[in-house]
Amino acid sequence: MDVRYLKRLIRIVEQSAIHELEIEDGGTRVKIVKGAATYPGPAAPAFHSAPPPVEVQTRSTAATQPAAPAAGGAAEPAVKTNLIEVTSPMVGTFYRASSPGAKPFVEVGDRVVLGQTLCILEAMKLMNEIESEVAGTVREICVENAQPVEFGHRLFLIEPGE
Repeated sequence: MDVRYLKRLIRIVEQSAIHELEIEDGGTRVKIVKGAATYPGPAAPAFHSAPPPVEVQTRSTAATQPAAPAAGGAAEPAVKTNLIEVTSPMVGTFYRASSPGAKPFVEVGDRVVLGQTLCILEAMKLMNEIESEVAGTVREICVENAQPVEFGHRLFLIEPGE
């Protein structure tokens, strides 16, 4: 099928009241559906200059602070902290260090700078360094070493700061 012919068909569907058009021509079959995603594969990861802050709620435990009796029997309010969530841009295996036995790139409490390597994700035998998109302090490492991760899986929580 000619590309110009396909573009004309797409324009016709867009400008008309029909929702779907299916045509077969010389053994080639084309289906055009208005407003539907036509690519069945996974969406490409979106990379941003800095991920949006994530509001994380934490509760103090009895081991760290004595529980104060709440008025009216209400539960203790959650402490809110703005943390940056570093997520996996791909499916792969998470590694905290460059090689077995090597010192991890970061530990909880470490200060990181923009562009500093946080970890490595191995995907299809390729080692991909994941860099910090914000300067701050590592508050949580959310994945165990050598654990498989999915796209969007939370890897780190970083408290932004100078």
